[in-house]
Amino acid sequence: MAVLVVLIPPRAWMSFRRLNAASPEDRRRLRPQLYFFAMLSQWIISGLVLTAWITNRRPWAWLGVIPVFTYAALGIAIGVALIVTLMALRSRGADRETMMARARARLAHVEAMLPHTVRELRLFSGLSITAGVCEELLFRGFMIWYLQHWLGLIPAAIVSSVFFGFGHLYQGLKGVLQTGLVGAFMATVYLVSGSLVLPMLIHALMDLYAGYVGYQLVGDGAESQPA
Repeated sequence: MAVLVVLIPPRAWMSFRRLNAASPEDRRRLRPQLYFFAMLSQWIISGLVLTAWITNRRPWAWLGVIPVFTYAALGIAIGVALIVTLMALRSRGADRETMMARARARLAHVEAMLPHTVRELRLFSGLSITAGVCEELLFRGFMIWYLQHWLGLIPAAIVSSVFFGFGHLYQGLKGVLQTGLVGAFMATVYLVSGSLVLPMLIHALMDLYAGYVGYQLVGDGAESQPA
């Protein structure tokens, strides 16, 4: 718990600051390293949580990793599928330029972290899947379970969303607010669906989409570079 709240935010902030201060040539060297170590650290922390869970023989349902079929989960899954389909169609249609312009403005503050080469895009895709699985396991599954012993379920979900937002402090205050809201949305999906499966899938898809769009904007061979 302390690692998630105390150690991760400053480490991410220092890594991002180092990347921002680097030259374009050094950024190409640093980005793959940051992607790799971010993946490694998340899997290690998740592995420690799972090891402790197994050692203490706690029910897996408490951690939210058991798939649960409910009509609420089905409705959310259908809604996500419709949104993904709509975005895919718009990205190929007449709205592409408008969407890309909005994405450029939305991602400008993290441009240094976006994938700029095909190799980086592949690593970023791995990081996106890692974040989808590990961050949901840690912030929604473990943290909500841990905090609800003292706060109750709904307050625990709110506090976990706040901590999730502060975990992205390197993105600035706006980034903290945005990711905090994303965390609240994921917590809601988790509590409504009864399982982490959908939050993990949605989280991974969001990050994969951000990486793909970011590469289209700033990557090698991009049609237009941000001003």
